[in-house]
Amino acid sequence: MKYFELIVRYRKFLTPMHNEKMVGIILIGFILLLSMECKSQENPLEPPVSYIKMKLPDGSNYFGQVESGELNGIGSIITKSGAANTGYFQDGEYLADFIATPPWHMIAIDYQLDTSYLLETFEIELKIHTEISDSLYLYIAPIGGGQINGQSYYGGIQTHSGGYNSIRKNENYGEFSEIGRAMIFSRWGDRRGEALKQAAGGKCESSGYEGDFISVRNGINWGKGTYTISLVKTKETVVLDSVLHTFVEMRVFDHKQKKLFVCGSLAFPGTDLILDPRQFIFFELYLKRVNVNKLSSAKFTCGNIRINGKPVNIPFAATNYDKGFPKFASATYEDGNFSVEIGKPIYGDVLELEEIFYEILKEED
Repeated sequence: MKYFELIVRYRKFLTPMHNEKMVGIILIGFILLLSMECKSQENPLEPPVSYIKMKLPDGSNYFGQVESGELNGIGSIITKSGAANTGYFQDGEYLADFIATPPWHMIAIDYQLDTSYLLETFEIELKIHTEISDSLYLYIAPIGGGQINGQSYYGGIQTHSGGYNSIRKNENYGEFSEIGRAMIFSRWGDRRGEALKQAAGGKCESSGYEGDFISVRNGINWGKGTYTISLVKTKETVVLDSVLHTFVEMRVFDHKQKKLFVCGSLAFPGTDLILDPRQFIFFELYLKRVNVNKLSSAKFTCGNIRINGKPVNIPFAATNYDKGFPKFASATYEDGNFSVEIGKPIYGDVLELEEIFYEILKEED
């Protein structure tokens, strides 16, 4: 019953698409309960997959996929000494290391603000506790998803980035230039160059390979340290399709250098900009395939969230994980801060929806 109540509570924070799926999941659950006595035998050629943690006879722990009580699928074995090995299993035997094909959202934090806000500034502090190698193609997105006046955006920093000098006729113009470690700010649903403003030395992109989006990028040689990433409503406007749009600028303040870096600006419809209460933070590996057993762990803190200069209340937060990958990250929430660790198998309980596993970090009664 506790699991069912948890699912219902999480449902109200999901997208309409997820809500429809949740209704189906709940109905199926009731049907299964009513039909348990007449349940037919499982087809051994099409066994259902579940996610479980279990102790093995040698004292090690297993966390991953199981079919018909056997270790089958993607999972991690963690020995009593703490050593870990992650890969594919069949009939209880380890077959091969897991090779992660990008993009891999290692973890997403889905959190809810106490209300929607009339936006002037939105800022979140990022602390990077571990040095990140250039060999890792990592996207850290403290502003990892949200909406302003119904338009979806996301932004953060990357170990490798680049872009184009300009956009002409809704297409990238000129050669692609790599800029190394960088800031990136993107918005869905547009391809027009008029809907963005590059910062000095910055690049841009207009593409449709993940759905139409526009993006601004600019270099910042980030590393271990503390950064404040902010979205700032500007006084600059542009008319697009007879609708007045206002530019929102993304900035990153490096606390060690005490220096402000400007990523660039994107246009959002309207002059009064409403920030939606549902927000995301994510950590993603992109571009290159990786053997997960060769990843190193890294720790971060995202928090001290302020809107228009004032702290906000977070009544709800949950992590979610893609079922097609091992659980290689975790997060906790305390006093307005999310502590995140990536890069090693995390042994623990998860709850399940159709496409994701998740954990509730915070919910108010």
